[in-house]
This record gives sequence, structure tokens and C-alpha cells, in this order.
Amino acid sequence: MSMVAAISNVQIPFTVDVITQGGTIAAVSLVVSLSIALLVSDSKYWNKWASSTLNICTSSLLITFAAIVLLKIIMLV
Repeated sequence: MSMVAAISNVQIPFTVDVITQGGTIAAVSLVVSLSIALLVSDSKYWNKWASSTLNICTSSLLITFAAIVLLKIIMLV
């Protein structure tokens, strides 16, 4: 049991480069998700399930994108 506790307490510092690379991935994923939602909304496959699934993906990516933008603004100040 002490081995699990020792492993779980390890903290790895993240550099700004890791955050910016993650931000790039989040921004590209957000654009792809919004594009898919736009394309599917005009098709016969648009239903309540597709709408809620795409909204879940888009909303979490939007929050992540906003947090990254906020971080970059804080870094400038």
C-alpha cells in the first residue's frame, strides 16, 4: 500500500511549452468539432443524440480553450 502512495504523490512540473502544445491540440480539436456539428446539423443524421454528443465535446473543448487564452493573457501581464 505504501508503494501506491509513494507513486501517486509524485509531482511532475509542466513547462509552458507543454501547455502551448496542448493548446494547439485543443484549438484544432475545437475547430474540427464545430465543423462536424455544422455539417451534421444540415443532414438527415441530426437528432437529439448527435446534438447532445457534439455539445458535450464542444463545451469541454471551449472551456479548455478559454482557460488557455486566459493563461496566455496572464503570462503577458
